[in-house]
Amino acid sequence: MLLRRISTTVGVAGLLALPATAAQAEPSAQDAAFLKAAHQANLAEISAGRIAWTTSNDPTVKTLAATLMRDHIHLDADLYQTARQLRVFLPDAPTEEQQALTRRYEAAGADTFDEYFISTQLAAHRDSLKLVSEQISDGSEQSVKELAADAEPVIAHHRDLLRDAAEAKGLAGYAGTGGRNG
Repeated sequence: MLLRRISTTVGVAGLLALPATAAQAEPSAQDAAFLKAAHQANLAEISAGRIAWTTSNDPTVKTLAATLMRDHIHLDADLYQTARQLRVFLPDAPTEEQQALTRRYEAAGADTFDEYFISTQLAAHRDSLKLVSEQISDGSEQSVKELAADAEPVIAHHRDLLRDAAEAKGLAGYAGTGGRNG
């Protein structure tokens, strides 16, 4: 009789544990890759915004820099919570390519910084929009898909602000497309 009670108790405990186990299932490779890439993009955007804020003398670029920093800090805070819940370990730094761009921003002269910043940020935001669009359509974990869906209008708004800045600066080939002819 005692053995039967123990078996029943263990069985019930096992059933109670099932929902928690299912909720903590390992995310797909697509979902984990998105979280890592989006986190690195956020880190890069925060850094780029900081550099633009301190380097540019143009009020439009400074406002854009502040917007990028604020929004990407918020996006990354939400992303971090989702990654933590899914037990996805995030990289400590942007990609090597993103870090190289940061170094180029730091080395750019004041006379060319604004144009370089705007043009490269248009390309970066075009890539980010592609990344979130792919996650929305191809991701499997609902919380990660929702994260991407929430980020999409923010990134699109940044792209629009960058287009406006490109147009105001007269950057031919950048104003209408989100990047040079693309």
